[in-house]
Amino acid sequence: MQIVKFLTFSLLIILVSCESDVPEVGVAIPDTYTFERDGSSTVDFRGQTARLDMLSEMKSYVVEGDAGKAVSRDLLLDMFGNQNSPFADEELNATTKNLESKTLISDVDYYKGLFAELERASNAYVANPSEAMQGVSGLLQRGNTDRYILVNEKGWEFTQFIEKGLLGSVFFHQIFNVYLTESRIGPDVDNESLVEGNNYTAKEHHFDEAFGYWGVPVDFPDELAAADRRFWATYTYGRSSLTGSLDKLKSAFLYGRTAIVNSDQGAVDAAVAEIYLELEIMSVATAIHYLNSSLEDINAGDIGNLFHHLSEAYMFIRAIKVHPSPQLSVTEINEVLANGLGTEADFWTADAALIRATKNTIVNAYPELAAVANDL
Repeated sequence: MQIVKFLTFSLLIILVSCESDVPEVGVAIPDTYTFERDGSSTVDFRGQTARLDMLSEMKSYVVEGDAGKAVSRDLLLDMFGNQNSPFADEELNATTKNLESKTLISDVDYYKGLFAELERASNAYVANPSEAMQGVSGLLQRGNTDRYILVNEKGWEFTQFIEKGLLGSVFFHQIFNVYLTESRIGPDVDNESLVEGNNYTAKEHHFDEAFGYWGVPVDFPDELAAADRRFWATYTYGRSSLTGSLDKLKSAFLYGRTAIVNSDQGAVDAAVAEIYLELEIMSVATAIHYLNSSLEDINAGDIGNLFHHLSEAYMFIRAIKVHPSPQLSVTEINEVLANGLGTEADFWTADAALIRATKNTIVNAYPELAAVANDL
């Protein structure tokens, strides 16, 4: 009898042991996200990869507004819903996958509203090129560089609100509220028969789909290649030196998937709890990182970079609203979004005292980040 044990989350979880109701021979935890049956892979998250690619193309189009060009609401809607062949990648046009159907339903109209607002602001700039000011949309220069951002009348950067917003409303939502829920990987989900035409069980596939939305390469390199610097992978690696986010999430995903193979529901549940916690902390740590950058921007008198960083912080805070039970309560999140980065979310009214107070509110809710908050 083979006994496979691993240490995770400060607990010893036994995947296969004499006392558990699992097969006598268990699968050991691999070093990479690689799982096979009869010599063939059981891992498939192509749908998630397609949606990451769709968001990449959407962002590439949205940034045309930052370059002073007109942006079409209709094309963004087509990209969102994957209709009328909007992508340069024909494989994306050919798939039935899309972002809109996977977006938190209460947020769908929010993004459609942003698309329409972006069209108005970009067309207004083309018609009358001007610098943004309080109450007026326009371009802002980031520092002494050739980089500009298109913002609305409150200073919200469209590129960050759309791209970073969808990281929460689609990718986090699907991980937290769909694929890692009891209805998809709980004890009653089929983990014996293979899905017709595939080499995986339904339970295995659902867990893999959650992994796909994280976006980290299956071999977990020490450093990300340029091609892999995208979405949550970028921010996992970016915070990892101070929070250990990469190692913790890598362990949780590998342990959870191994536990599914070994039919150990207790270990699956423990892994999921760790994934929820570490993804939340990673997003919050990233928000704090941008609040720190914002304080530096205020000291430098750099409005363009200030609004860029506040836009990112805003959306990384907003992302944790989709978590089933965030440590910063939904009431607190809503208050931070409403007034913590400016009165009525108007970035033009933000100052150092307000940002420091918001940072303190967040750190108080996440004491595990207190020691590193100023270094993030």
